[in-house]
Amino acid sequence: MPASDRDKLLSACQDVLKITRDMVATTDLDELLGLVITSSMELLEAERATLFLYDQTTGELVSRIAHGAEEIRLPGDAGIAGAVARNRRVLNIPDAYADHRFNREVDRRTGFRTRNILAVPLLDHDGQLVGVLEVLNKRGAGFSPQDVTLAETLAAQAGVVLQRARLLAHYLEKLRMEQSLAIAREIQQDLLPRQNPQVAGFDMAGASWPADETGGDIYDFFDLGGGRWTLMLADATGHGVGPALVIAEARAMLRALSSSAHAGGRPTAAELDIPAVLTRVNDLLIEDLDSSRFVTCFFALLDAAAGLVRYASAG
Repeated sequence: MPASDRDKLLSACQDVLKITRDMVATTDLDELLGLVITSSMELLEAERATLFLYDQTTGELVSRIAHGAEEIRLPGDAGIAGAVARNRRVLNIPDAYADHRFNREVDRRTGFRTRNILAVPLLDHDGQLVGVLEVLNKRGAGFSPQDVTLAETLAAQAGVVLQRARLLAHYLEKLRMEQSLAIAREIQQDLLPRQNPQVAGFDMAGASWPADETGGDIYDFFDLGGGRWTLMLADATGHGVGPALVIAEARAMLRALSSSAHAGGRPTAAELDIPAVLTRVNDLLIEDLDSSRFVTCFFALLDAAAGLVRYASAG
């Protein structure tokens, strides 16, 4: 090997070492993806690079970052990236348009012209697929055997570090969800009655034993005075803080509308229009919620003196 080529290879190896140190020092997944993309382009003197992460759930290859292009989602066995993912082997393609596996549609949509491709698999320390790195259009000639060696070296480091970052991201998301559910549980418990009401002639009691730390279920007794009580049993879709806040809002609305239903006096069970109250709460909630969220609710008014209960169900 000529001295000039040997010096160039040594310099590139030192670059790989520096890139590896930068990757190891990065724990944010998106930042790490950007680092791998940018570094691979600079190291291999390429015009563009795309990093596909393998989604084990869907079997797809997903480009979280594509330098200069839109995000791409592919079947796990499609195109050049799919071939690399399937065989776990490097592909060095000197003429992309001469390879039947190349998908020309991406170039057509983006206006980019792909000349040559170097694609390498990213594997974790157990040899499991993490993703595929594609580097496009080597400046000057095509990708050399030395480029392949550098790409494999970079990919070996990137695969392990990316998998670590993904596991950390999953752990942090799980932790965030657990914290959210704990807050939702606290909100839910704060909304439940502290004690069961004592009403002459009636036994009234409620209890809640959630299967997990959720935030969508609630019951409520609300004293209107004079032996009149509103009774509520409701459930908001979903888990976490969002449903807990929705159910708190619905409870507050039902209490407020019941209290103000008849200005200047307390409504009897015969006077309070239960369906109208639920309809009004529904109209108010629609203004705040998207179509994927809703509340089911049983709502009643007990008039102990009259021995009368009126109720309605919604949702």
